[in-house]
Amino acid sequence: MFDWTGKNVVYVGSFSGIGWQMMMQLMQKDIKMMGIMHRMENVEMMKKLQAINPSVKVVFMQMNLMERMSIDQAMKKMGQMMGHIDVMINGEGVLLDKDVETTMGMNLTGMIHSTMMAMPYMDKTQMGMGGMVVNMSSVYGLEPAPAFAVYAAAMHGILGFTRSMGDKMIYQKTGVMFMAMCPGLTNSEMMMNLRDNVTWHHSESMVEAIESAKRQMPEEAAMQMIHAMEMMKNGSMWIVNMGQLKEVMPTMHWQM
Repeated sequence: MFDWTGKNVVYVGSFSGIGWQMMMQLMQKDIKMMGIMHRMENVEMMKKLQAINPSVKVVFMQMNLMERMSIDQAMKKMGQMMGHIDVMINGEGVLLDKDVETTMGMNLTGMIHSTMMAMPYMDKTQMGMGGMVVNMSSVYGLEPAPAFAVYAAAMHGILGFTRSMGDKMIYQKTGVMFMAMCPGLTNSEMMMNLRDNVTWHHSESMVEAIESAKRQMPEEAAMQMIHAMEMMKNGSMWIVNMGQLKEVMPTMHWQM
C-alpha cells in the first residue's frame, strides 16, 4: 500500500469533476503539500480545500496547458517550491471535438509537456525521490467514440503515453511509476452540451444514447481511483465505472 505521509502532491486540472474530488479526498491524508495548477484560480474552492486540513500547505500555480512556455515556467516554479514532487495527477479534460487543437492540446500534448517538466523533480537520479504519475483518460481511450472521434484520439494517446512511460526499465531507473484511469460516464461539466461538441452532425442518435445512460458520481469514482493508486501497480490501467474498479489487461499484438 502507498504511504501518503509527508508526500508532495501536484494536481493539474480544473476545480470540478473527478480530479477535484480526488484532491478533496487526498486532503484527508497525512500529506505535506498540495499544488493546484490550472489556467485560472478559483479562490473560494481553494479556501474550501485548505479548510479540510489546515496542516497541509495548499498552493495555486497558474498554468496554461496550451502554451509550452507557461507549462515550463509554472512546473519549474512548483518543483522548486516543493523541492521534489511525489505524486502528480493529470486530471485536465475537455470535450470540444470541433476545436481539434484545443481538444488535443488540453487533453494530450499539454499533459505530456507538463509531465516531462515535472520528471526532474520526481526522478531519483535527478532532484526527485521517485513517485507516481496518474493520468486521467476515459473508457473512450479503450473503445471507439464515433460521436467524439477527436476526444477518443486524445484519450487513446494518453494510454499510449502512460503505458510507454510505465515500462519497467524506466521505473527501475527513475523510481517513478505511471498509471492511467479510465472513468465511465460521470456526472460532470464535461457531460453538459454534448450535442454542441460532437465531431460531426451525424451523431445525434449516439449522443441521445449517452445522454440517457446512467452515470456515476465523481466522488465515488475518485475514491476508487485513489484505491487503485494505493495498489502501486506500475504501467496499469483502470476502468472506474458506476463506482466499480476494474484493472484493464491489454492484449499484446506485436513484440520486438
